[in-house]
Amino acid sequence: MATEEKSLETTQEAAFQIIATVGSAKSQYIEAIQKAKEGDIEGAKALVESGTKDFDDGHAAHLSLLQQSAIDNGNVTFSLILVHAEDQLMQAESFRIITEDLIDVYERIGAGR
Repeated sequence: MATEEKSLETTQEAAFQIIATVGSAKSQYIEAIQKAKEGDIEGAKALVESGTKDFDDGHAAHLSLLQQSAIDNGNVTFSLILVHAEDQLMQAESFRIITEDLIDVYERIGAGR
């Protein structure tokens, strides 16, 4: 296999790993919001913790690509799937931040009852 083809394959494998792991994380964050809305704050926090472990796995795959890029003088084979993976990574991170804030709000509302 040619070097460029191998590079594209490696990039795409990492992109799919990122998409799968951060997609799982985002789903758990969304579920956590629902749990908090129902008053299950501990369940919500557990989902955030679990989702963050998945997110960290995706982030590690992304970091690996960045490190490879540094080794290869900035050359990582571009693919649309990689752009999608990075978009999903950023969305999941935003969801985590919003989820943590919403859990805090629901917890405060519940404490005031």
